[in-house]
This record gives sequence, structure tokens and C-alpha cells, in this order.
Amino acid sequence: MTLSETDLRAFQAFEKSGWEGAADPYHQHWGFLSSQSAPAMLDAAHVTSQSRVLDVATGAGYVAASAQRRDATAVGIDFSGAQVELARKTYPDVEFRQASAEALPFDADTFDAVVMGFGMNHLPDPEAAFVEAHRVLKPGGYFAFTVWSQPVPGEGFGIVLSAIERHGAATATLPPAPPYFRFADPAEASRVFTETGFVDPVTQSVAQYWRHKSPDEVFDAFNEGAVRATAMLRAQPPEARQAIRAEVRDEVLKMRQGDHYIVPVPASLSSARKP
Repeated sequence: MTLSETDLRAFQAFEKSGWEGAADPYHQHWGFLSSQSAPAMLDAAHVTSQSRVLDVATGAGYVAASAQRRDATAVGIDFSGAQVELARKTYPDVEFRQASAEALPFDADTFDAVVMGFGMNHLPDPEAAFVEAHRVLKPGGYFAFTVWSQPVPGEGFGIVLSAIERHGAATATLPPAPPYFRFADPAEASRVFTETGFVDPVTQSVAQYWRHKSPDEVFDAFNEGAVRATAMLRAQPPEARQAIRAEVRDEVLKMRQGDHYIVPVPASLSSARKP
């Protein structure tokens, strides 16, 4: 689906406004989950103690902080002022700035690695983020990013999106958006890497798991701690939302292990090198 400039501007405004209010709920519901793939992403970007790392769409700063734990020098940027404020509070020893992934405020050939954790699907112009990552990387540097894997039954996104599809009201509409799982497709990630000038693109799956004490926490994460999914659920009539919650709960109940519910939510990790 190709969006008009008007639709893309509306999507950008929707995302930016949403993340200004979702920083803390995302941190609460998704932070432990999304940070699990940070070590694999830093490995894919060849981050060592000598690396200068740019963490784009840093959120609460998980990946930048993980890079600094390797004794790398890290800078995190996010387009949301609320996210930057949260990152500075959460990791006061890391440098964070408010800036756009599509117009990075850094000189060319500055960083050894550029990483982006779960930010690509929130950008109106992701190709521009590839171009900017390539520009600020030193020759031989790596760009690595994670997105949520394609939804399948029995995994977090598959459970919730299937329930929405079955019970959601067709009248609950949102602004048009680019395909959410576009870059979970290895061929698409490889194509854009290559067209941007990167070489040796690779995509791998990274296992991640929610570990919850309540079977309702998966629904709560989507209902409270996201932007588009939260808006989608809150636009539903009460009876539809309750039906969605009940189905998600029933699916999560099947995943009990001891005192917890272990829900897989894998990531797709793609990386490539600037020649």
C-alpha cells in the first residue's frame, strides 16, 4: 500500500502525539520484553568496547545502556521528548537527545554502529532512516535493527491481532499507516539495505518472552502501552473490547508454566555493513 503525502503526515503526527503519552506505559509493559534482543542486535552491529554507537528510536534507552555496559560510547536519540526525558531518568550516565531518525543531527562518518530497536515500523519514511544511518556510519560500520516478527498463532502479536480480527468492529478506524510488519520480511529488509548502499544483509529471528503473573497482562500491554494498537482497542465498542480481552486471556491461559504465563514474542533482527 502506497500512502499519499497527506496520509504520511497524518501518520507521523499520530505516532509522535501517541508516543508523547505512551512512554511510561510502554516502559512498564514492553520494556523487559523489547530489551531482550538488545545483546543480539549489538552483536550483529559488531559493537565492542572501542565502538561509538548511535541508538536511534532509543525509547527508554535500553539499547544505548546495553552498549555502554560493553564499555562502548553510546548516544541515544528519539523523536519523542517524553521518551528522551524517561531515558535520561532511567539511564542518567548515557547521553540522550531529541532528534529524528530521518534527519540525524550528526556529521557523516561519525559512528561505528547504528542500531534501532523496534522503531522502523513507526517511521513514515523508513528509507530515509536507512540513508541517514548509512551517512553517519564510518566505512565498515554496521546498521542493525529489530522489528516484531510476523504474527503467528500462539505468539503475542498473533494472539492479539487474531482476536481483534474476529471480534473487532469494522467502524473502529485509524489513520492509514505503512505496513506494520514490512521489515519482518527478510527479502524486503535486504532489498532496502542494498538499494541504500549497504552490503552483506542478514536477517535472523531472536527469541523473546513475556513472563507474566496474570493472564490479562498481554491484553493490558496492547491496551495501555502502545500507540496504534492501543488506539485500535480503545476505538472498539465496549462489548467488542471485552470479547477481544476474553479471547486473549483464554489463549494466554494455555501458556502457564508454574506460577507464570510464558508468552513468546520473537523479534526479527536485520543487519548490514557500509562498505
